[in-house]
Amino acid sequence: MPANLPKEALLKYQKVLEAKTKEEKLKALQEYLSAIPKHKGTENLVAQVRHQIAKLRKEIEKESELKKKIGSAPGFNIKKEGDLQYIIVGFTKSGKSSLLSALTNAKSEISLRPYTTTRPAAGAVNYGGVIIQLVDSPSIMENNDDWNKNIISLIRSADGILIVLDATKSIQNDFNLIYKFLLDNGIIIGKKNFSLRFIKSVVKEPVFIMNGEIEGATANYIRRMLIEYGYRNIIIEFNGKATLNEVEAYLNSNVVHKPAIVVINKIDENKVNLDFDFKGLPVLEISVKENIGIERIPEIIFSSSEKIRIYTKEPNEDIPSKKPLVVDKNTKIIEIAEKIHRDLAKNFKYARIWGKSVKFQGEKVGPDHIPMDGDIVEIRA
Repeated sequence: MPANLPKEALLKYQKVLEAKTKEEKLKALQEYLSAIPKHKGTENLVAQVRHQIAKLRKEIEKESELKKKIGSAPGFNIKKEGDLQYIIVGFTKSGKSSLLSALTNAKSEISLRPYTTTRPAAGAVNYGGVIIQLVDSPSIMENNDDWNKNIISLIRSADGILIVLDATKSIQNDFNLIYKFLLDNGIIIGKKNFSLRFIKSVVKEPVFIMNGEIEGATANYIRRMLIEYGYRNIIIEFNGKATLNEVEAYLNSNVVHKPAIVVINKIDENKVNLDFDFKGLPVLEISVKENIGIERIPEIIFSSSEKIRIYTKEPNEDIPSKKPLVVDKNTKIIEIAEKIHRDLAKNFKYARIWGKSVKFQGEKVGPDHIPMDGDIVEIRA
């Protein structure tokens, strides 16, 4: 270790040495890495630490998968059905189960007794042809890691989160507790100025595509970093603006960013003050009991999801498909062709677009064109 490291980095390295578990050591290594100045003299050290992080993370992930196989709660995981899966999260008696029943055909158990929901229950709602699966999770129980770990498992595999707050309680305090609960478990919600798309590749070396700006790094620097972290057979596309530390936090740890919305239930019982920072999340006031505002929830979920609807049309046909394809924003036409059929992408010639992404309707576009929500796409091969 170079002797000219700043005091902060030396203190962080001491924590690495003192770590007793693999999880503690991984966290300490990540903090140590963030404290190391990035310049020519520390390149070898940075690469070495990244290798350690990658190796340790793989060991932890393997052990975690083994624990799941041995001791996972039966019937707790919910298979995704439909286009989007959002997990309903909140504290006990906030009205999560009542909301699920009001929005879907699901019959979740409702009771005056706290912590009635001990297993997740799922239902679905149709929003303009998009099937949104809502999953009512057991209520968060403070200081009970064994109970909460299954909730986290549900959230990490879902597309997003629907946070339910109780208007008769302190919505600011409850939101802060839920935000911290998620953050402590590697889940970040709120506004983010960048996105990272991970695409499987047959090429062994990682490919990094930079559409935007990463302060303190070039595309080649990020590519070297990916190699040091052990990334293989992957294309990563960056969009937006971020710092090097922000991008590295997503690449070197198990941190995930989830879209989320906040609904404040029981507004018929108490008025709420919305002059509060909900981390830039969409906020909706509702009353399940009085059927106020709940009809807007599917629309807000889809808007928050960073997805778009694409309607396909056969050549020489006038009417597009009723059921849309649901894809990520910034998805290219060639990727949509791949989703429809591999041969369609392989033999792609051009596409015609009707919608907001083109200057005139029926415009002819190439494989890199990025459609917008609601566009009709006709692919020619």
